[in-house]
Amino acid sequence: MESAGQIPSPTTRIHLGVPYPTSTPLPPGHTPSISPLPNCDRIQLKYDVALAVISGVCFVFGVLYCFFGYRFFKATMFLTGFIFGSLVTYLICLEENLLPLGGKIGVSLTAGVLCGLITMLVQYVGLFMSGFHLGLLLAIATLIVMKQFYEPSTKWIPIGILFGTGLIFALLILYFQKSLTILGTSIFGAALMTVALDYFVEMFILVRYAWDRIRADPGPGVCWFSWLIMALWPAAMLVGVITQAKVTSKGCDHREGKTSDRAIHSRRRRRKVNLQRERERHQQQLRYGNQPVSASPIWCGTIHSKYRHLYQIRRVNGDVIAQSYIQNIQHKLSPALQSLTMGNTDDEGVDQSQLSS
Repeated sequence: MESAGQIPSPTTRIHLGVPYPTSTPLPPGHTPSISPLPNCDRIQLKYDVALAVISGVCFVFGVLYCFFGYRFFKATMFLTGFIFGSLVTYLICLEENLLPLGGKIGVSLTAGVLCGLITMLVQYVGLFMSGFHLGLLLAIATLIVMKQFYEPSTKWIPIGILFGTGLIFALLILYFQKSLTILGTSIFGAALMTVALDYFVEMFILVRYAWDRIRADPGPGVCWFSWLIMALWPAAMLVGVITQAKVTSKGCDHREGKTSDRAIHSRRRRRKVNLQRERERHQQQLRYGNQPVSASPIWCGTIHSKYRHLYQIRRVNGDVIAQSYIQNIQHKLSPALQSLTMGNTDDEGVDQSQLSS
């Protein structure tokens, strides 16, 4: 028997299949699933091996999602489908309770791998799933904030908010693919890091609080440091968005491999310029015959015009010298020969004037 002034010893409760300590003892003959007072006196260090490993892996995946989500687009799509499929399947198996623990894990992993392959190989399915996750996480954050001002009276209110927001962002991400993928991976990665830290610090108290908001159940409260863990979510999300937008997603485009939009436009512009050069070269070949034409369309016309003009000047100067020489000789010829040479020079002058024009 405990005295009236004695502090009750911590008691372990079970919620969502996870044991966690509370500061309120269980009354005799009564085993509730939740307690209104979690143990906030100290951090629990008695971790379960399987949950600790899963939480550590989630933290690593969260870092990759948050800072390199768009960079590793295929891997991100696979992990999105894998996490969604395995988590939903495990919750269904946990609710039905038809299989042992090993069977539940095996079925969940198999379903997760199948969903991951579908979301990785079919790009629009992966984008739809990423947008749906983005909407779900934003809806959960909305429900947590709404709890401070309004308590839903029915479960259909959070369910409608969840699925409505999820479908809206699932459709929006099909149009704004790159920007919303960066935002979605940053939010999802930050959420994974927050969940992992929540287990190591307070045994999923924050996760249970969010689950109670989804079920529209008053549920237990949270510790004061739970809000500090919650603050990691928007802070890591903001850093992840800035990092991906400015650093890791530069030069990447999931639609055409690892090439940026600027590189695509520049490549198309180069193709147009090369086509224009080939057309100009072909026209110059038709104009000047089979003579070799310079590869540069900017200088070839100028070079040919310069040489043509110089050749015409040399011909005119030569003709002037020839005419003066002939005129000097004409004075020494007979009258008949002079008339003949004057006719020839007149014909040559007409030809030269036509050439110069």
